[in-house]
Amino acid sequence: MRRPACPLVLLAVLVIAAAVGGGLFTPPAARSQSSAADVFLNVMASGAKKLNIAIPDFTIVSGTDTQGLSKRLPQIAGKDLTFSALFSVVADVPAPPVGNPGALKEMWANFAAAGAHAGLHGLLRLQADRAEVEMRLYDLTDPQQRLIVVKKFDMPAALARRLAHKIADEVVFQFSGEPGIADTRIAYSSSGSGTKELYAMDYDGANAARLTSNGSINFSPAWSPDVRSVAFTSFMRGYPYLYRIFPFENRPVQLLAGSGTFNSAPAWSPDGRLVAFSSNRDGNPEIYVLTVATGAVRRLTTNPGIDTEPSWSPDGTRLTFTSERGGVPQIYIMDADGSNVRRLTDTGFNTQPRWSPKGDAIAFTSRRGNHDIWAVSPDGSNLRRLTAGPGGNESASWAPNGRHLAFQSSRLGGFQLFTMLADGSEQQPATRGPGEATSASWSPRLP
Repeated sequence: MRRPACPLVLLAVLVIAAAVGGGLFTPPAARSQSSAADVFLNVMASGAKKLNIAIPDFTIVSGTDTQGLSKRLPQIAGKDLTFSALFSVVADVPAPPVGNPGALKEMWANFAAAGAHAGLHGLLRLQADRAEVEMRLYDLTDPQQRLIVVKKFDMPAALARRLAHKIADEVVFQFSGEPGIADTRIAYSSSGSGTKELYAMDYDGANAARLTSNGSINFSPAWSPDVRSVAFTSFMRGYPYLYRIFPFENRPVQLLAGSGTFNSAPAWSPDGRLVAFSSNRDGNPEIYVLTVATGAVRRLTTNPGIDTEPSWSPDGTRLTFTSERGGVPQIYIMDADGSNVRRLTDTGFNTQPRWSPKGDAIAFTSRRGNHDIWAVSPDGSNLRRLTAGPGGNESASWAPNGRHLAFQSSRLGGFQLFTMLADGSEQQPATRGPGEATSASWSPRLP
């Protein structure tokens, strides 16, 4: 992590004396003159590209820290904030002592002098198998070190990573008005076991867990809006049918669509009632919509070309999809009832459209030599290229904030998953094997 030029660690060590017995820190009263969002806007208006935030080790106020959570939690939260691309983080700084508000005030003053705009302090209480963190977020652009928010989070200590993710997401919310995306999961298909099974991992690649174990070919996972289930395509019964699994519940796999010999590319409607998909049940691959509660299926497209890969607009009124009705696969848009079809792209071999959750862009894969990720506005304007090799880059999936994308890339050899910002910057790996990782599906925020 990038650090300001001033040696902040040494400054913090100088102002933190031995712990003084007594009560907990008493934070200054929060003032209402300005919000955290105002601080962020003011900092950005000054020409800064990111808000500098200092995160010292959390202070243990009760219990025994056998798992090193006082260091792990701020480190994970710091990485989450760095990933957001909104913050520059200074961490790995000794914790302020209990019962010495003067030391805390002086530490914040030194951080502010070194260029920090905000400070995050955590009070950690440990009891049995649970961990509680009281996070306190400070405005260091204010000479009085205004307290922006105090909030408590309580979780089993075994879920320390998720606890840190929630803290980071709250910080993002306070400054941007929208929760962060650290507390999300990415489902994907991996050949690491020898067959293509489904897995889910934290947004940053940690905590990978296997979702299927049927020894078949499983791909195209799609999270439901309530994050309870994942729809996917599997050959477990010989033909590619649609199923759904329940990663957080002890429920059996459910068959969604099994008519015809090919059913693929499931996409949930924003309200979770419908699943759009492609099927050859009537002969030619077309787009259909399944009502999940009843099993009723309605056909949306009818033409000689292949129609596949539907994706809903965030308001549920339209779908984008891939069609070769014009001779070469291109991206199209239609109303949710199948009417008002119009072509969105003209150049290249274009597939895998994915509508942004903000509704302002559609990402897709284009083959113009190599495969790369492109994006275009729903009205066909603002066409731009997001990746430019190396290797092939395909199958984008939007994060729930519309600011990040996951995608698969062969730049390291076999396919692995990467993430990037919506403008194509900050590309970084999320998986590193074994086997290939493909078909990323970024979940909504977890409840």
